[in-house]
Amino acid sequence: MLGALAARNGEVVTKDELTNAAWAGRAVSDDSLVQCIKDIRAVLDDTERRVVRTAVGRGYSLHGVSHFAPGSDRRPRIIVSRLRADEQEPMLVEMAEIIAEELVLALSPRAGFEVATGSEQPDETDYILEGRARKSGQEVRVFVQAVKGRSGEVAFAETWETSIDMVDALPKQIGEKIASLLRIHLFNHAGAAFIDVRNDALTTHELMAKAAYHMSRIQMENRDAARDALSLAIEREPSNAVALAMRASTAVLLVLQEGVAKIPDTRDFLMNLGNRAVGIAPQVDFVMLSRGTLRLWLDHDHAGARDDFARSLQINPVFHLGLQFLGTSEILCGDHRAGIARIEKVIELGTASNPRYPHYLTLVALGHLVDRDFGTAVAVSAKALDLAPNDPWCGYVHAAAAADRPDILDTKRFQCMMDANELPFSHYRDLPFTDIAVVEMLESRLASAGYPRAAKSGEAIAADT
Repeated sequence: MLGALAARNGEVVTKDELTNAAWAGRAVSDDSLVQCIKDIRAVLDDTERRVVRTAVGRGYSLHGVSHFAPGSDRRPRIIVSRLRADEQEPMLVEMAEIIAEELVLALSPRAGFEVATGSEQPDETDYILEGRARKSGQEVRVFVQAVKGRSGEVAFAETWETSIDMVDALPKQIGEKIASLLRIHLFNHAGAAFIDVRNDALTTHELMAKAAYHMSRIQMENRDAARDALSLAIEREPSNAVALAMRASTAVLLVLQEGVAKIPDTRDFLMNLGNRAVGIAPQVDFVMLSRGTLRLWLDHDHAGARDDFARSLQINPVFHLGLQFLGTSEILCGDHRAGIARIEKVIELGTASNPRYPHYLTLVALGHLVDRDFGTAVAVSAKALDLAPNDPWCGYVHAAAAADRPDILDTKRFQCMMDANELPFSHYRDLPFTDIAVVEMLESRLASAGYPRAAKSGEAIAADT
């Protein structure tokens, strides 16, 4: 059993996995497992349970100490190259230089990677931003791509076309879009190489990249893997503000999908992490954003949350998560049209391949629901559900949106979705809406749609009265 724990040092090993490792599939009681853990702790003199830790309801984890050589924890390096342009076209040459400058300005607030200009050997950098600008008649076309330095693989690419008299606005648009896409790409994919590597074999930055990869999947099992990786990162570097903020964020990552009751950590523990992170690095947009999400979901403190979101956007005006959560707060507070516009800006800055994309659509649909624009709400929520058919939050919002659409309610697909959805009828009531009348309207629509929890809720209310 100790071998099974050591093989995944820093990660939670489930009770079933430990039982299989120690007893080769034989049926044993939980008492046998608990006794074995006690024996291991006794041998290791782990009286304070710091080496072998209990993950309540899940299993156990071993926390050894790993040492890394100074300087081994390098951040990703991004090189911004000037776009190629016809030297005989001064306007294109100048625009190419301005685009490179805008890219540097847009990327510089990001604490997670190094930004440089010029040219370097591909094996000395992680990503190279390059492209070209050309003119055809009165039209200008710009192509930009992010290329992985070592492999030469294209991570993503975008094009813009506009008339010559509109080119002045183009460099800023390109800078914002590429910076946002690169940030999303790194968060979603940079840790892919580490997901099958033991936590104790990774550097702190690699642990954070691994955690980001899991967080971007927005699933319970991925959240738990992210928590394990970040707990070890903080154990090594207690003053790593981004690791502290990420660890706090994992707890509220699935609030919309699971509900507040299933947050796996206490409010005081999470706020302590968030405040520590802000105290160390208030200049980092993600750090400010993370504390804001805690204030929003744990305390229903819209004013405090908005202050943090606004600060994150002062640092980086196109920070997609800052826009997302400020827009979410606006929708929940009744300023839904401003919130819809902000979430649509997030969609504009991103890509449909982002795992969060269906949630962005669902937030837009919720905004239209609050605005009583039920036709738009059902169309947008249906699109979100098509992209994430098993996501409970997407299904929950779609149920309220489709309340007066028998052509949807009577379909087998809709009924199967509702039967499988485990979000409680009262989930809207647990969210930080500021107007109870909005919640009652949403619950009324859920009941009209025959949401599985509706009858149970109605019976409970009748019994109380």
